[in-house]
Amino acid sequence: MSAAGGAVPVTYDRTLTLTYDEDVGQVVLEGLPCGPAGEAALSLADGIELFFDCADGRLSKVFIEAGEPALAAVAGLFGARACAAVQRAPSSNGDPLTVVAEPQLVAAMSRLARLDAVRFTSPVADSPLWAVEAAHLARQAGLATRADAEARRDAAAIAHRRRSRSLAMPDVAAADARHASTSNGPPGWLDPHLIPPGTFQHAVWPDDELTIRTEKDGILVEARLVPGADRQMVARCHARLVDPGNRTVIGTAPFVSLGDLRVQAEIRERTPLSSTWVEVVEDVARPVSSSQLHHIRRAMRWAQTALSAVRQVCGLADAEWVRLAADAWGRCADDWSAAGDQDRAYLAAVRRAAICPGAATPEEPSAWAKEVAGRSLLIEEPFLAERLVTRPS
Repeated sequence: MSAAGGAVPVTYDRTLTLTYDEDVGQVVLEGLPCGPAGEAALSLADGIELFFDCADGRLSKVFIEAGEPALAAVAGLFGARACAAVQRAPSSNGDPLTVVAEPQLVAAMSRLARLDAVRFTSPVADSPLWAVEAAHLARQAGLATRADAEARRDAAAIAHRRRSRSLAMPDVAAADARHASTSNGPPGWLDPHLIPPGTFQHAVWPDDELTIRTEKDGILVEARLVPGADRQMVARCHARLVDPGNRTVIGTAPFVSLGDLRVQAEIRERTPLSSTWVEVVEDVARPVSSSQLHHIRRAMRWAQTALSAVRQVCGLADAEWVRLAADAWGRCADDWSAAGDQDRAYLAAVRRAAICPGAATPEEPSAWAKEVAGRSLLIEEPFLAERLVTRPS
């Protein structure tokens, strides 16, 4: 894969299907389903939310509720004809709707939504450059209120002298070796749906986020905190050993400080099954998610890693990042397959093959997956906060 040909622009589905939910009074404009990386949301005004595919950037869905702000936003983005179709939604249910929007406007909205989706799980989440770029994109998208809010966030970051850190190439071999040495232990990572933002340190490579060791009397779970993490928030978090198969909690433990931003929890329960997982939760009473949902969320996290690496490839044309992206897409495909979603497993495999010539891909399982796979891959520069890259010594 090479960035020599320049960036490939964001596209969007010009023909969307209009559906109307009479019970809630909501209109949905929907294109092809999202791919293996999920979708990112962006609110334009009260009652209207856009969803962009995280992998290819396209506008895939629009939620519209009744109200003047939402209708005005539809008219401003898609024109008067689309607004009229939304207004007569009860009689247009199931009809195709051709929408036309300014490509640069859609591209700015797409990048802003996808920036929001990754900024809080980035290893450099504390960088003020996220707010700098978000403010710029919000202005391009015509979102003045959002732009002003991001500018204030940037000013606050500067006032607190927050220092931009570099996004470093992860040592995947070392991470795999650590997991191999504790191969009898359960898998685990920092699911952003379960923890408070700005508390635990995320990593480019999800397997680097937690160190899990199986001991004679239980399981030790070690994590890293972000600089300046709220210790009261940390005290509310627990490590849990769970069995997603029957959605039960086997054991829990609070975190204690080890110094140097490291914390550890000791779950005094032995691993009874190969199907157990370790997770970190803010709400210890939170119900355990199913095995399928565990795999879905981890699949999207692997996709996020792959996309981050691909952005670095665009900026650097570096073979190491190419290998990282290919490996992450492969693991993404494995998790989608384990979740029973062969369409997205196929799409992840296609993306791996696109940057790893010779890699095998399964036969397309559906017409929509084949259509998504045939689209041009989105190639774009790294986010501002990701651009400073260092190498391990």
